[in-house]
Amino acid sequence: MRLPDRGDLGEGVMMRVMGLLLPRICLLASCIFAVWQGADVAPPARAQSIDYRNPAAAPPSWTQFAKLVQYRFESWIGADEQVANRFRTYVIERAGKPDGPPSVLVVRAWLNPDGTVERVAFPALKDASAEADLRTILTRGNIGEPPPPEMLQPLNLQFSLNLKK
Repeated sequence: MRLPDRGDLGEGVMMRVMGLLLPRICLLASCIFAVWQGADVAPPARAQSIDYRNPAAAPPSWTQFAKLVQYRFESWIGADEQVANRFRTYVIERAGKPDGPPSVLVVRAWLNPDGTVERVAFPALKDASAEADLRTILTRGNIGEPPPPEMLQPLNLQFSLNLKK
């Protein structure tokens, strides 16, 4: 289907179309300009920074929940099951080596309202299978409690990976 060329339309039709569209375009442009200028409009909300928030300034319920999440993660890493055993073996055997894990790992965690772990993020490990194992360990469980209302996420948790042989 071919759209009509401007030359195909009568001059009167073109003037009517422009007469209908032009006021709407001008109104839309003036609304956009007013918002852009900030006329009677609150400034847009700033995106949350991924920087760490001072734990001392967080509500006690947030701090308590973060401690619970860290405890669960440590328990899951220490569990006597295949994936956790394989991850711990990697950490113990490669600790202090160039291809080994860092001694301290910061994990960012996002939790669902039911207490399940939605996702985690952490710096890449130098072993893809160990990285996959850690992700599996940290995302397959339930913390046991929902996050406190309005708790900012992600939670930034620091772990020591100095495991004993």
